[in-house]
Amino acid sequence: MARERMIVVGGGVMGLATAAALAGADVDVTVLERFAVAHEWASSHGLTRAIRHEYGPAAIYTQMVARSLDLWDDLARETGRRLYTQTGVLTLGQPDDGHTLPGYDVMRAAGLPVERLTPTQCAHRFPQFRPDDYAAITYNPIGGMLYASECLFALADRVRARGGVIREGVRVARVDVRGAGGRVVLADGSEIAADRVIVTAGPWVRDVLPDLPLPIRATRQQVCYFGGLDPASFGVGAFPVFLASMEYYGFPLVAGPDGSPWFKAASHVFGATVDPNVPYAPDPAEIAGVQDFLRRVIPAASQAPLVATDCCMYDLAPDEDFILDYHPAGAGVIIGSGFSGHGLKFGVLIGRLLAALALGAEPEVPLDTFRLARLGL
Repeated sequence: MARERMIVVGGGVMGLATAAALAGADVDVTVLERFAVAHEWASSHGLTRAIRHEYGPAAIYTQMVARSLDLWDDLARETGRRLYTQTGVLTLGQPDDGHTLPGYDVMRAAGLPVERLTPTQCAHRFPQFRPDDYAAITYNPIGGMLYASECLFALADRVRARGGVIREGVRVARVDVRGAGGRVVLADGSEIAADRVIVTAGPWVRDVLPDLPLPIRATRQQVCYFGGLDPASFGVGAFPVFLASMEYYGFPLVAGPDGSPWFKAASHVFGATVDPNVPYAPDPAEIAGVQDFLRRVIPAASQAPLVATDCCMYDLAPDEDFILDYHPAGAGVIIGSGFSGHGLKFGVLIGRLLAALALGAEPEVPLDTFRLARLGL
């Protein structure tokens, strides 16, 4: 009996993880990537991404993080790549922000060893911070940072090892539901039919599904890297991943492309809506905002020279929840979207969930939260 043929459109973390899960289920799977794996314009690329359980009252995400950590660990052992470092996660917030304390309660209920800290306790444990403006502070020793591009390369390793194919430099013009299956039309006019097509195109999702009014917007985002900081104060073991008021976040020192230690800090505030096909330059005002935050909260880091900025895009649903569902016109096309801003940490799990949809299997996480019906589609 012939194996099912499935096409994954988009070779970011979600697409590669989906292809890896399908290849592991003995499916004939091909990934079509418009650029290259871990290309510099991708949402899922670069040095690091946070993996944190801190999700306010949204317990489903906290549960999914725990499962994802196990799956990333499995992938690291299988591929021999270093994918994760546990640093602990420090959250700086307010009692009424709807995130910090509800998240603390959810984590405690889940059995995580999270603590509440007073500003004085925080400053004693992490003297790099000036936390006096924050009245709700938590610290969870479980959590830290994933090495983003390494995660993508590890997933690509798994896809190929399981017999899947990754085609880079292939631009998809559109995806259509066709009967019980799907059809991919390439930019050169050629077509590929498949039993299932899984669309994980990130900010380009509306380009490849032009007839579906997905309420997804692409936003301009960037991160800042600073050099010259002391590893004794800002290295792993001394400095945690942090999230401040859901506005700013940062990481311990990681070796940059030049081999020197880089400190990453950025704004989590969603940027302006952009056309994903038009490049944009770094925004000096956003860089200044990050530097002003550092002056107020992490003063020693504010003296560090800016050594690089990195641009990427988010693909955002109105409620910031993921989309994991069949195309409204038929189950031959499966959509994975709305991941950016907090998706990479779940990538290895999301791939399994999208693969389950494609295979008609029961997903290991209930998907009601992620259905298109909530968006009126």
